Amino acid sequence: MGMFSGSEKSISAGAVDSLIGEKAKFKGEIESSGSISVNGEFEGTITAQGEVILGVSSKIVGTVKAGNVVISGQVDGNVSATHSLEITKSGKVNGDLSGGRIIIDEGSSYHGRVQVQTA
Repeated sequence: MGMFSGSEKSISAGAVDSLIGEKAKFKGEIESSGSISVNGEFEGTITAQGEVILGVSSKIVGTVKAGNVVISGQVDGNVSATHSLEITKSGKVNGDLSGGRIIIDEGSSYHGRVQVQTA
């Protein structure tokens, strides 16, 4: 089985630079000029210039900021994407969303404010 199940999406086929595995728990801040994939638990701030991909098993408490964000897991906190933000059908967000383009798939859930920021 690959890193992503068939129900998850990624914005590009590019390689992931940093990975927090399904059995890992991490607290603190993580910054990347590339992309980050989280499949485990994370508490703190995630900042990436590229993509942040939150897998089905991910549980995030904190802030996520990136160029593009795909949420298939659970986020308790605010999410901001410069370009595109997507909540897939398995995604759950309790916090504010902001981005240049926001996609909320049928079946997903979110509670918070949504702000689309045009360039």
